[in-house]
Amino acid sequence: MRPNIIVVQADQMAPQALGAYGDEAARTPHIDALAQESAVFDRAYCNTPLCAPSRASMMTGQMPSEVGCYDNGDDFPASTPTFAHHLRVAGYHTALIGRMHFIGPDQHHGFEERLTTDVYPADMDMVPDWERALDDRLQWYHDADAVYTAGVSKATVQQDFDDEVGFHALRHLNDRVRANQSAEEAVPFLMVTSFIHPHDPYEPPLEHWDRFADVEIPDPKHPRVPSPSEDPHSHRLRAMSGFDRREPTLEETRRARRSYYAAVSYIDDHVGRILDRLESLGLRENTVVIVTSDHGDMLGEKGLWFKMSPYEQSSRVPLIVHGPEHLVPRGRYANPVSLLDLMPTLLELAGAPPRADEPPRGLSLLESARREAAGEAGPKDRDVVIEYLAEGTMRPQLTLVRGRYKYVLCPGDPDQLFDLGTDPDEQHNIAPERADLVQSLRRALDARYDLALLEAEVLASQSRRRFVAGALERGRRRPWDFTPDPQERYVRGDFWGALAHGQIRDV
Repeated sequence: MRPNIIVVQADQMAPQALGAYGDEAARTPHIDALAQESAVFDRAYCNTPLCAPSRASMMTGQMPSEVGCYDNGDDFPASTPTFAHHLRVAGYHTALIGRMHFIGPDQHHGFEERLTTDVYPADMDMVPDWERALDDRLQWYHDADAVYTAGVSKATVQQDFDDEVGFHALRHLNDRVRANQSAEEAVPFLMVTSFIHPHDPYEPPLEHWDRFADVEIPDPKHPRVPSPSEDPHSHRLRAMSGFDRREPTLEETRRARRSYYAAVSYIDDHVGRILDRLESLGLRENTVVIVTSDHGDMLGEKGLWFKMSPYEQSSRVPLIVHGPEHLVPRGRYANPVSLLDLMPTLLELAGAPPRADEPPRGLSLLESARREAAGEAGPKDRDVVIEYLAEGTMRPQLTLVRGRYKYVLCPGDPDQLFDLGTDPDEQHNIAPERADLVQSLRRALDARYDLALLEAEVLASQSRRRFVAGALERGRRRPWDFTPDPQERYVRGDFWGALAHGQIRDV
C-alpha cells in the first residue's frame, strides 16, 4: 500500500532555531517529537537562498539556472515536469495549500487542486536589475525596518494567510477520507502545505511571544560584519536592505530574534495540528510527513538579516522525514543533502519512475540515508551546489559544499573557502593558504558552469522580463494571481447524499 505524503514547508525557517537541531531556546515540541522518530538530515541545504527559485528548484529537481528561474520575479515553464506531475501520473491525488511563490500564469505546476491563493503576487513585480546601483532601491527590496519594528501584532497579513492555510490543510485531510469513503478505494494523496512564517516582517501573535518571557534566546555569536575587502557580497546585501545606514541596537536585535523564535513556535503549532488530525483520522501510520523550508535567516549573524547569503544560517534548511519504518530509515544523517533531493525522494515513496530523458539531479534522501548508514558514502562523496542569481549581487555567485569545505565563487569578489569542520561559524577564509583546494573546487564548478554565459543569460532574462512587466502594466491589467474555485461544501442538490458524504464516523 503506497503511503500518503505530506510536505510541510515554512518560509525562511532556519534549522538553528529548532530544538530538533539543538537549539535549547526553541519552543518547537511538535517538530522535535516528530524528529525523534524520523530521518533527520543535519546538513541539508537549499539550492539558492531565495524563495521563488528555491521552490522551483525543489519542485523540478533541477538547479535554478537549469529551470531558468533566477529570482523572485521569474517564472519557469509550465512544460517543466514537477514532482506534482510525477505523482499525479502515478495515481496520487495532489493538492497545494498555501505558498509556493509561482510567478506567471501557471499557478498549479502539476497540482490537481490548489486551495488558497499565494500571499505574494504572481506577476513579474520583483525583477532585479544588475545594472542598477544598489542604493537606487526598488520598492520590493528587503528592508531593515523589519528588524527595527519587530514585535507582537494582533493581526497581520501573514497571520491571516497562515491561519487560512492551516484551516484548509486540516479540512483537506477530512476531504481525502471522505473521497476515499465515497469511492470505496484508498487513493493515496500528496498534500503540500506551505506557510509564510517565520519570514520577515517579524510580527508574531502575543501567545507565541509570551512563550519566550523566561527564555534566554542567544544573541548573534558573530555580529561583526566582515570587511568589504574580504566579503563584498555581505556589504552589497546590507546596502540593498539599508543596514549600511543604520545598525540595529542590541535591544532591537534581541526583539527581532525573539519575534522570529515566536513565529517559528507558531509554525510548530500548525505542524502539531496537522499531526493530530492525521492521528484522529487514522491516517498517521501510512503517511510520510516531511518538514522543511526554502532557506534560512541570518538573524544578525555577520551583520546580516534575512537570506540571500551563502553562509550556513541562510543556506541551510531543516529536513525531517517521518514515516513507517519499512520506508524511512530513522536516525540522524551527516552527509550533505539538498532540496534537489526532495523530488527523487517523493518518486521513490510513490513508486513512480523518473523520466528516462530528464532524471532529477538529486538523490533520494532515503537512499542517501541507507548509503550513509551502511558506510557506503561519506560527506565528501557528493557535492552540493548553491546558486545565487538575484538582487544584491551584480554577477553570478556559486557555492560548492564538499565534505567539510565550502567554496564561494563570484567574479570580481575574492574567493572564499571555509573549513566547516574546524570553523562552523565561517569566521576564517582559508582560500589564501589553500590554493590547491581552491583550484580543485574551482575546476569542479568550471565543469558545471560557463560563468560568462550564465551572466549573459541572467542579464538577458532580466531585460526581457522588465520589458514584459512594463508592457503588461499598460492598458487593461490582468493579474496572474490564483483565485480558488468555489466549493460545493454544504448541502446542495442531493439532500441526504450530501449529508452522508460529509460524515466521517469513528471506527
